[in-house]
Formats: sequence, C-alpha cells, structure tokens
Amino acid sequence: MLRTLVLLALLTMAPSVRAQEPAVEIIGIGSAPIRLTPQALAAVPVAERDVTFDTSKGPATRHYKGVLLWDVLKANKALDGLKPAEQLKKTFLVSAKDGYQIAFSIGEIHPDFGNLPLILVTAMDGKPLEGGWRLVAPGDKRGARAVYEVVKIELR
Repeated sequence: MLRTLVLLALLTMAPSVRAQEPAVEIIGIGSAPIRLTPQALAAVPVAERDVTFDTSKGPATRHYKGVLLWDVLKANKALDGLKPAEQLKKTFLVSAKDGYQIAFSIGEIHPDFGNLPLILVTAMDGKPLEGGWRLVAPGDKRGARAVYEVVKIELR
C-alpha cells in the first residue's frame, strides 16, 4: 500500500518537475522561435572546458560541460543561406532570467574567425546546474560575460 502511494505521488509530481526543466528560447531566426530543452540538445556534441576567471579572491577554475552555442546555431540552421560576410553582420543578445544581458557577435564564435568556444553550460564541476543554464566565454580574463539562468538568445 505504501509503495503504491509513493508511486502515485511520484507520478503526480512528474509534470511539475518537467515544467521546471531549463529551456532557452532562440528568436530572430526564420518565422518561429526555437525552444532549446535538454532533449533538443541531446544530438548536439558535448563540449567540456576548464575555465579560469579572475575574481576578487584570486583566480578561480571551474570545469564546465554543455554545448557550444555555435553548434546549437548550426544544428538549428540559424545561419543557413547566409554567406560568411552576411553572417558576420549578425549579433546576438543573451538574456538572463533576472534581466542581465550581454551582446556577442557571430564573428566572435564563428570557427573561421574568432572561434570563441562560447558554452551553453548544463553542468559545472560534475554537477548539473540548478535554476537554468549558464553561458560562459572561455578565454575571458573575468567572468562578467557569463550569463546565469539564460532564458533567451536573440539573433539580430
């Protein structure tokens, strides 16, 4: 009986747990927004990096795991049909749940130009992130362009 009650409780909670999964909306691509979920990113190659940022307490190194934003854009055909010169005119604005925003250019992350391995992070130091995904710019001296709890990426 107790086992049945526990199973019923878990089944009832499942939809609310799923509703809290992190999701990022990519807009400005074609006519319909793209909703990134853990399932949607399953086919994108995993990227892992040790990244060190200067902090007020000295250098801090973390191990980040996720996907490269460039790979996400390619997988969703975000830049298809644009010649490299047209791609380089594009920027994107990354927005966090708390309103924090950072702008990047396609040229920064394009493998033939800046090749910045901008990571949409799903885990840090071996543990899944709580509260949503993070965007990290390896190679930056400071972490000010890291965006916590990313909710939207707008291609312009």
